[in-house]
Amino acid sequence: MSPPDQSPQAKAPSFLPWIVGVSFFMQAIDGSVLNNAIPTMAVSLNVNPLKMQSVIIAYLLTTALFIPLSGWLADRFGIRRIFSLAIIIFSLGSLACALSPTLDSLVASRVLQGLGGALMVPVGRLAVVKAYDRTDLIRVLSFVSVPSLLGPVCGPLAGGFFVEYATWHWIFLINLPFGVFGFWLALKYMPDLREEKLDSFDFVGFVVFGGSVAILSLGLESAPGHAWDQNVLTLGFGLFLMLFYWARLAKRRGALFQVSIFEKPGFLTGICGNLCSRVGSGAMPFMLPIFLQLALGFSPVRAGLFMLPQAIGSIIGKKIITIILPKAGFRRFLLFNTISLGLIVSSFSFLSSNTEHWRLVVVFMIYGAINSMQFTALNSLILIDLNHQKAGPGNSLLSVVIQVCSNSGVAMGAALLGLFALLDQGGAFRVDLPSDAIFQKAFFVIGLVILTSSLIMRKLPNDSQGQNIQPWVTH
Repeated sequence: MSPPDQSPQAKAPSFLPWIVGVSFFMQAIDGSVLNNAIPTMAVSLNVNPLKMQSVIIAYLLTTALFIPLSGWLADRFGIRRIFSLAIIIFSLGSLACALSPTLDSLVASRVLQGLGGALMVPVGRLAVVKAYDRTDLIRVLSFVSVPSLLGPVCGPLAGGFFVEYATWHWIFLINLPFGVFGFWLALKYMPDLREEKLDSFDFVGFVVFGGSVAILSLGLESAPGHAWDQNVLTLGFGLFLMLFYWARLAKRRGALFQVSIFEKPGFLTGICGNLCSRVGSGAMPFMLPIFLQLALGFSPVRAGLFMLPQAIGSIIGKKIITIILPKAGFRRFLLFNTISLGLIVSSFSFLSSNTEHWRLVVVFMIYGAINSMQFTALNSLILIDLNHQKAGPGNSLLSVVIQVCSNSGVAMGAALLGLFALLDQGGAFRVDLPSDAIFQKAFFVIGLVILTSSLIMRKLPNDSQGQNIQPWVTH
């Protein structure tokens, strides 16, 4: 008989949520700082602001490619060792970004940073999933997500301050002290969890699945600048590789992602819902800062201040969902919230340089709350029924979906802005001209994309009600 102290909670030191929270904060503040600094960085690097999407996509694509490797490495070599290594790589990548003199070198440095991020956040989340009992999981996940919400609060202001009063290089140097602190915490307090019985790594599956992700992402990113037939071939080949993986390789023993992880209907619906919802929401972090600065004429610091209501709304949404979700159930809540999210994003099409500032604050705060509740519910739906054997691949697949959809969202946002700029300004995206209409049309289309995911939420079973999820969301 196993001794009592071998329960999941016994393996979880009280500092574990704080360690994971630091990693979440590092990644969150990195993204929010960068997004607000994009227009200024574009001027410094002498490139078009829309070309700066490559800096964001390089990170997202790299993380999407290497996240599948993170779960196996953590199970094989131990969570503590891989998590500590991830923080080192992320910090070195941040330093390389700060020292980059050109756009190309910055993109290359973001790839290194993305490799660290691919191991850091998924392995941190995996540590929580494996170390805590299922009845405590939502409570702990909610706690560790708070630092990731503080990142968007601090990031826009910090990014605006650095680019307005110093240089954009400091937006990456800010990661270094957090990296040192996180590395120390990991070495001292991170549990050394690992799997005793582990299949060999599915290298063929990794190449095929990763190749499909890379080709699909690159096809979406390059869509506005290439002929339609070339885009169709690129996307078609990427889709073929993805289907080939799930039809053939996912059935093998030791596969990277096995078909069996989709046995629970909540997992499948949650993954599909994430795909559609996040593609739309993934465009917003890229579009909102440049909308405030280029369309509304805000300074970087002022734009950062107007991003605060969104972050505050996100924190409020975390509290609201613990009250509503147990009573409404996943199906009813997600159906209503998805429609609300699509509508609020579409409402950005009514904002312009003439909009009163208090209206901007209200819209941003409502969007932050609804968006936060959407993905808290979806991620809980995905992880709630996974056992310890499926926690690693399930968590990795969720992380891949998040990064791929964020990547696709940025590409879609840039493509829509480029398309409407082409139609409205004769093919030139000129930052010295008012461009309210360009952003308004793009926001409206993105809202429609999000609304389509409500069709997926209808597939959830009617018995997905509060009594089944009460322990998860109230403790």
